[in-house]
Amino acid sequence: MTNEDHEFFLGIIGGDLEVGFGKKYNIFCCEEAIKIANTLETKDKIVEFHKATWDDQKLMVPSIDDDHSGNTFGMSCKLAISYLPMVKSNKKDEKIDAVIK
Repeated sequence: MTNEDHEFFLGIIGGDLEVGFGKKYNIFCCEEAIKIANTLETKDKIVEFHKATWDDQKLMVPSIDDDHSGNTFGMSCKLAISYLPMVKSNKKDEKIDAVIK
């Protein structure tokens, strides 16, 4: 997770990663959210992913961690939807970087 991502999620979580189930839980969910958002890229696809079976979810986002509980998975999907503007922003930066090089 980049510093920019960390700041983004701090804003969503309320400025303290120790809240709720604690820092380890929150970091895990944020990192998984990044994977989900970067792979699926739209809210509709994330909602479809959330409703799919585990086998289909693994096909849709192969890098998803096997250690999810229902709670971490649901939180990761919610955070992924929130993270979508960052995905679009990052893709824009990649295009600019490609043009500059």
